[in-house]
Amino acid sequence: MKKSVEVKLPVRIGPGQRPLTEILTADELEDNHYRLVFSPGLVESLAAGDEFAINAAEPSGFKVTRRGGNFCIWFFFPKQGMNYSAEAQRLVHEVASIGGRMDGGGETTLVFTVPAASGFDRIADFFDDAVLRIADSAWSFSNAYEPTSGAPLDWWQTWAT
Repeated sequence: MKKSVEVKLPVRIGPGQRPLTEILTADELEDNHYRLVFSPGLVESLAAGDEFAINAAEPSGFKVTRRGGNFCIWFFFPKQGMNYSAEAQRLVHEVASIGGRMDGGGETTLVFTVPAASGFDRIADFFDDAVLRIADSAWSFSNAYEPTSGAPLDWWQTWAT
């Protein structure tokens, strides 16, 4: 039987910065093996549905063992509180129209989970359009590229429709 637990994972930071962690909700599948319930707001390379094992030997502190078929998308607003605005609520509603959901956010961010089956280009075009509408905003896939090299991970190719 799976039980939801809180898992603390390290956040990749720049040199000379204080270590940072994010506490994520995950289903415990077996000892040291988890499935993420919600997409993270700070930890790169993971999205809701991904399975991973804690692994101190990995630079990230974990190893993805199975992709869940979702993109984690971070949407950045230029000012604090804008993520509660009418425009942000419109964005949340529109993300649902492409099969996605909002999983949370921070003071100036929203975190979305969108199925890879919706299509990489379609998702990118969708968020590019949102950035054009919301001045000075930005967005990024948090689990589509290798964090240090920027190389595409291409895991989504197997999830394409």
